[in-house]
Amino acid sequence: MDPLNPAARPPFPLDVTDEELDAAILARLELLGVDLSVLPESDDEAPADRRRILASARRFLRSTPQAIADFRMDPQEVPPVMYPAELGGRGEGGR
Repeated sequence: MDPLNPAARPPFPLDVTDEELDAAILARLELLGVDLSVLPESDDEAPADRRRILASARRFLRSTPQAIADFRMDPQEVPPVMYPAELGGRGEGGR
């Protein structure tokens, strides 16, 4: 399977269970150094809890990836420059 070929990728949303998605989400977060175990499992009074974070991540993964996967950068396009004024010269004396 060619991951760069849109026709070769599986259609979204993937048919996976909440538990399978939760495992993938938690594994990815662990690789990034994020530990959700410090949050309460479910607490409506807390600003965040594991149940709400995982539900939000599942919603995102089931609705957004196809649009992201289909995005193609134009190799001829000039990427944005973070500080364009710094590259353009400032006149005499560099000011």
